[in-house]
Amino acid sequence: MKNVLKFLGLFLLAALVITACKKEEEDITPEITNVEAKNHDGGTQVSLGGTISVDFDAKTRSNAKLDYYNIEIHDHPASGAITDEYKIIDDQFTDNFKSLKNAHVHKHIAVPDTANIGSYHVVVIVVDEDGNSSDTEAIETHIEIVQ
Repeated sequence: MKNVLKFLGLFLLAALVITACKKEEEDITPEITNVEAKNHDGGTQVSLGGTISVDFDAKTRSNAKLDYYNIEIHDHPASGAITDEYKIIDDQFTDNFKSLKNAHVHKHIAVPDTANIGSYHVVVIVVDEDGNSSDTEAIETHIEIVQ
C-alpha cells in the first residue's frame, strides 16, 4: 500500500510539473499594423468620385508566407441590416504581396458617385499560405464620404 501511495504521489507530481511547464500556444495569425485610410491630402473625408488610399503593414508570425489580403469598405445603414450596407469594395488582392514574409500595402480605391454619404468602416484582413487568417483580429479604421 505504501508503494502504491508513493507511486501515485510521484505520478501526480509529474503530471503537475508537465502541466505547469506546458507552453502557451503561439499566435500564428498574420499581424497587421499601421492601418490608415485617407484622401489624397491625408484627411479622412473623401468626396464622391474621389479616391481612398488604404495603407498598412503585414507580416507573418509563422513559417508560411503571405498569400492575399482583403479590403472591405462598407457603411452602416440606418436600418442596421447587413443586407442594406453599401459596399464600396470587398475584394482580395495579391499584388506585391504574395509569397513575402512581410509587406507594406498602399492601395487606391475609387469611391463611386453612387456611394451613400456618411461614415464607412475600412476593414483589412490578411491570410498566409497556410490559411492562417487575421479575420478574428481584423483591423478596422474609418473614413467619411462627403458630397
